[in-house]
Amino acid sequence: MIRNEKALIKKAEAGDIKAIKTLARRYDKASGRWTDEPKVGESVSLSDFFANMEREENEPCKEKAFEWFMKGAELGDPECMYEVGYRIYDAIGCCKDEEWKSRGKKSFDWYLKSAKSGYVPAMRITAYMYGGLCVEKNEPESFRWYLKAAELGDENSIAEVAKYYAKGKGTEKNLAEADKWLAKLSDEDYRRILHELAQSSDDDKIMWLDRLIEFGDALALKYKADVYAEEGKFPEALELYIKAGQGDPEGYNQDVLSEALVQAGNIYYTGDAGEQSDDLALKYYKMAAHKGYIKGMIHCGRLIYDRGQFNEAEKYFDYAANNRERFPFVNRINGVAREYIGHICAWRGDMAEAYRWYALASEDYNNQAMKLKMADAYFYGDGVPQDVTKALALYDEAGKYSSHEYFFEARTKLAWIHELGELVDKNSTTADEHWKELPPECRPERA
Repeated sequence: MIRNEKALIKKAEAGDIKAIKTLARRYDKASGRWTDEPKVGESVSLSDFFANMEREENEPCKEKAFEWFMKGAELGDPECMYEVGYRIYDAIGCCKDEEWKSRGKKSFDWYLKSAKSGYVPAMRITAYMYGGLCVEKNEPESFRWYLKAAELGDENSIAEVAKYYAKGKGTEKNLAEADKWLAKLSDEDYRRILHELAQSSDDDKIMWLDRLIEFGDALALKYKADVYAEEGKFPEALELYIKAGQGDPEGYNQDVLSEALVQAGNIYYTGDAGEQSDDLALKYYKMAAHKGYIKGMIHCGRLIYDRGQFNEAEKYFDYAANNRERFPFVNRINGVAREYIGHICAWRGDMAEAYRWYALASEDYNNQAMKLKMADAYFYGDGVPQDVTKALALYDEAGKYSSHEYFFEARTKLAWIHELGELVDKNSTTADEHWKELPPECRPERA
């Protein structure tokens, strides 16, 4: 037992709040939980999440921490009430067998008690939960508690009060009041809230974006250009896309601004703004590509490929096809790049290498053309070793969605293969499974 532990326990058992909280925190620290575990309504960075995944937790210590916090809560301490609410919500040291909604309601009761006792973090979470989390949604009450916390200086609540006034949520819409609270935010939070307002408000979207643009925000230029493009105002959109793409991302994902350059290229390519120019389209595609943006590289490659400059196009496709580490969620783009590399290999006469790339392209779940091409290749042994099983699986994938362009062709192929017994055992039942997905007139008459 650590020094003075007995005396501390004696004080805590006698109802000394300071001793109770000291003991609760000691047990909490010994429990092995995250050092700064996020509370209700808070987010956590991926780095913090992964850094804490492997922590070894001590369940008995979590239970003892809860017991001491509960004792303090029952004695009326607002901070202990808050900690009890938090632990009940996440079943930390208690309530393991209760459903989440049941825990949530109990948790809310403790948060509300803490809030009524003047504890600011509890006011903020009470407001958040009144937004419809585990209790009946009550926007006026949500606003009232955010306002109480904001008036006591809570920065997160100040931001929420500004949003509520700006949207007329839980209170009457009042832009003057919204501005008053926005003025209390740091520059970083000010921009974040304006972005949220722009994304969630159709009526005032341009107003909020214009404020961000006055602040020098390049991302707002891109979003305002998106609005103009949706409205068919392509000359205005083009100007803003170019400005956005050449702006400073200032902490934002550079790829979002590179997308603005791609959109500028698209407008020149289609001529939607009144001037069609492949050269200007390529200029902006290249600007995006040179920022490392894979989509820009694909557009560059395609346009250069269409000009017959296959070796030059291959450089862009090769980069796009082989950069999954930086871009882990670009299967569709990788599939397009692989398909074009296959076409270039075929142009050179290297069909083995072409089909290797076509096979890779067919792994893209959305590339039905490549799935169908490789299904034919495996079925007939054209360019690859014959593999009927693999062919049938690819025909099935190519014809998986009725909305896709190659659905009819793939399903018809499967139906006839089993109807005629071509390279497989003849099977009318299996054929019928495919015929029923096609128009009735496609089904053959059987003798």
